[in-house]
Amino acid sequence: MPSRRVTWDIILVLIILSAVIIAPAAYLAAQSRRDISEQFIRTAAGQAGARFRSMTLSIETTLGLMRDWGAGGQLQLNDDDELTRLLFPVFGKEPLLSGISVADIDGGSYYLRRDGGEFRSRLVTRGKEQDNAEEKRWSAGGEVLERTVSTSSYDPRTRPWFAPALVSADACWTAPYEFFSVPQVGVTASASFLRKEDDRRFVVAFDLLLDQPFEGFFKLAPSKNSRVIILRRDNMLYMPGSAGTDPGFAPIAGVEDALLRKVLAGWTGEDRLADRVIPVLHDGVVWWSGFRPLERENPTTWICVMVPEFDIEGQAGGRMARVIVMGFISLLAAVGLVFWIVRRHRGPFEGTALFDPGNAEAGIRKLIEGGENRTVEFKSTMRMNLHTRKPGKEIELAWIKGAAAFLNTDGGVLLLGVSDDGGITGLERDVFENEDKCRLHFKNLISKHLGAAHSKYIRFHVVPMDGKRVGVVCCARAKEPVFVKEGGREHFYIRNGPSSEELPVSQALSYIKHRKG
Repeated sequence: MPSRRVTWDIILVLIILSAVIIAPAAYLAAQSRRDISEQFIRTAAGQAGARFRSMTLSIETTLGLMRDWGAGGQLQLNDDDELTRLLFPVFGKEPLLSGISVADIDGGSYYLRRDGGEFRSRLVTRGKEQDNAEEKRWSAGGEVLERTVSTSSYDPRTRPWFAPALVSADACWTAPYEFFSVPQVGVTASASFLRKEDDRRFVVAFDLLLDQPFEGFFKLAPSKNSRVIILRRDNMLYMPGSAGTDPGFAPIAGVEDALLRKVLAGWTGEDRLADRVIPVLHDGVVWWSGFRPLERENPTTWICVMVPEFDIEGQAGGRMARVIVMGFISLLAAVGLVFWIVRRHRGPFEGTALFDPGNAEAGIRKLIEGGENRTVEFKSTMRMNLHTRKPGKEIELAWIKGAAAFLNTDGGVLLLGVSDDGGITGLERDVFENEDKCRLHFKNLISKHLGAAHSKYIRFHVVPMDGKRVGVVCCARAKEPVFVKEGGREHFYIRNGPSSEELPVSQALSYIKHRKG
């Protein structure tokens, strides 16, 4: 059996093994899901942000071009036919455009919008009480298909895109609102310019229906079952248009979707407007949800990506495989460490295969049958002189010399409680109070005469046999020379046939020099 120290060492290794494999595996499993969820969300949100920035940049660039045209006198409200044909290519360049407005500070305006595969224009002249609005229907090729005249109360100066553009040097974006010409919700980008020929101030504006720039966002869901929503920091949620409903933002408080309510409830606190990834449990499924602003500089509109954990598990499989490989490598390392510990504590006895503690009684009988030889020796007692019937130091030294000889040669087994002729006399003749006292006495003698450092090469077993007890001293070949300390002197013994032989100093030195550990 392994020593108590070996047992504790093995237990310690198993604890370390658990810490090395189980804890990192559990951590990495959870971290994998979070990391992959964040990656999903970063990808979807990044694509949405890139799409939004690309759209706004393109619109603002084209709007800047329109400002240059206006400043150079190309945007003339008194020639709507020429203006229409000038603006047709702009719609081809900006497919998200719904309409284009040009208005002056007196309230005069021109408006051109898409209408299916055709276009409609409206020119409103201020100062006329009747028939102040001329509307035309245009083919995609620029031909007038229909012309009507009516009275209109439309005043561009009351629209949300007009006034901000007059006081800003950059393009201005409105919040979503309902357009005048069509009952649909959208946003408008506007900018002002000063016409050089008469120093008159104008505003040019681009209309975009919400469903046009936002429609593509819902297609950015990163997995089969994931969802994408768009919301504003004023607690408004974007609802795409569907049969019987118009697109637009609705109050979050009116949302009936239970999952969405849980996700939005988790997006609270002081860091509400910060980038976050949060897990939400819904119907037994964990949903990883992340929030990212569409515009970093002005985070008013946010995209939220919700991914169910079962969509992530396949992605996490590769990482978990790496965890398993790492765990397997750790297991091999730990097994190697256990093997090293056992070898360190039990290795010295690998060369002594003469006695099997697991089949002790049969092993002793086999040793007795083979008689005393180079690796086996019998001693009737451990300490008792059978002639004087008193404990004797000479008796103790006799078997200690034999043990030292085994250690200095090739190892061997010393049987205590067995007479020279193989008879079992038993340790009872040593008259120990109990077995513990016997073991303690054995340990003290080894420490005193051979040195405690050499006890690692010796194992002592007490085996019941025929109603008596036999002491089995297993000695391995020591890696260093072992001397017997007696009366202030040291003696060196080796095994020579069936007996132990002391070597003189000169021979001992030569023997030790040529001896391999």
